[in-house]
Amino acid sequence: MEKEKIPIHIMWHIDALMHLYPVTIVTTVNKDGIVNAAPYSLVLPFCSSPKNPQIMLNVNNAWNTAKNILETKEFVLNYPKADQLKDIVETSRFFDEGENELLHTKYTTSPASHVKPPIINECYQHIECRLNRVIKPSGLQTNFIGDILELSMDKGVYDMPRLERAKHVNPPAYLGVDEEMRHVFGKIVDITPVPVDLKVD
Repeated sequence: MEKEKIPIHIMWHIDALMHLYPVTIVTTVNKDGIVNAAPYSLVLPFCSSPKNPQIMLNVNNAWNTAKNILETKEFVLNYPKADQLKDIVETSRFFDEGENELLHTKYTTSPASHVKPPIINECYQHIECRLNRVIKPSGLQTNFIGDILELSMDKGVYDMPRLERAKHVNPPAYLGVDEEMRHVFGKIVDITPVPVDLKVD
């Protein structure tokens, strides 16, 4: 197959790059305790050690999520299901600062165990984080490294076999934006375990 070079420009990671991203809804609170919720896909485990579990969240500096984390040092990653796309996208809209986006959705919340931002009940998994440090790779982006205080999910899901668990939670995948600036989502329709013999003859 013949190849061609693709220019790297602003938003290349959700335009030029064909890459599957996870979907999370990040809840934060401002200094007055008002909840903010917004979808983010640039999320990656930063330290996999069980003694020091950390996760990285990449955020545009202009968004309220970034401002709130810098103010309160706390955030929660909530993992929604693929059948919640309407509410996921609703949280991405530019509401006035200080307005709780979740009030425009069917989502409900409960208090988190260790931080002030709430968990979203309808999401299947939650990661409660306290800010450890900040990395600024550019003038527009802030990478928040969060210490994981608690990882929780719907009761009974963790005990399921891995394949059954994946089908049950029905996670969406984010594929960036199209030519009309619409969010492009997908979902898992087929899961195949592939045995691997790690021993080399």
